[in-house]
Amino acid sequence: MPELHYLGPAETFAEQAAKTLERTLGDRFDLIPKRSLEELIENVDDSTFAVVPYYNLYEGLVQETLDLITENGRHIAAAQRISVKFAIGRFPGTSPDADDVVYSHPKAIPQCSVFLSQHFRYIRRQEVLSTAEATRVVVEKRSGLAIARREALQKAGLEIIADDIGNRQYGRTNFTEFLLVTGNGSVPFKPLETVSKSRTMIAVIPTSDRVGLLADILGQISFFGINLLKIHSRPGLIEPVNDVPIAHDPQMFYLEMETPTVWRIFELCMETLNLRLSRTGESSDHCVRVLGTYPLFES
Repeated sequence: MPELHYLGPAETFAEQAAKTLERTLGDRFDLIPKRSLEELIENVDDSTFAVVPYYNLYEGLVQETLDLITENGRHIAAAQRISVKFAIGRFPGTSPDADDVVYSHPKAIPQCSVFLSQHFRYIRRQEVLSTAEATRVVVEKRSGLAIARREALQKAGLEIIADDIGNRQYGRTNFTEFLLVTGNGSVPFKPLETVSKSRTMIAVIPTSDRVGLLADILGQISFFGINLLKIHSRPGLIEPVNDVPIAHDPQMFYLEMETPTVWRIFELCMETLNLRLSRTGESSDHCVRVLGTYPLFES
């Protein structure tokens, strides 16, 4: 049975994403929690896959994820969007007071800031490694409040004070997108006929910096009629190309696009980008790396 690793511990949104992908793909995996993104992505191989957080509606890009995928030569096989709903719970029989503490993951606390300001403004907030860890701390101390998935709070035996306490932006419910990462580009499932559109993630790594660089990149994508969904700017990978040093403090870009029906259009776009971004005027795979073409599943 292939292994599917996720960012542990259990009872987190990462585990929910792994289980949802397992059901969606119609395959059986041995689900194994890991302690860090580095451990997840570096250990991917032909029989081991990883589910990693990529993007949150409120918090934005998980920067380390795409950097590790690029640096380790990994591939994206699928994306899973998970609705993020937080609840807050306490140890049964206790009542919150001014000396209490609200525990949760560093990303979860700001995503529930409106509720906390309205109902627990004067209670101290403390970050822990995960939402599951927050429930464990409250159970162990028999005091305090934990923000986590409702299911995790219930499983730990905590009393639910309020449910669905996350912030809302322009009426939109929060979500996190997770990526299924593979080692060699192969996928653990057959292409699904129900998926009408797919996405492609590329890393654009210019060999030099110049005025109008980003405008040039975006102009090429627009010229070929490709729909750009997301763009993220990151410090460039510091490594020479053909022994020619990279420009000082370079920038690189991750672009997620809607893959066109006519694949040749996309290929032409990538070839043109490589030509325009390489110093020598010769196409170089170093400039543009396709990290994966994949379906997006929603739950």
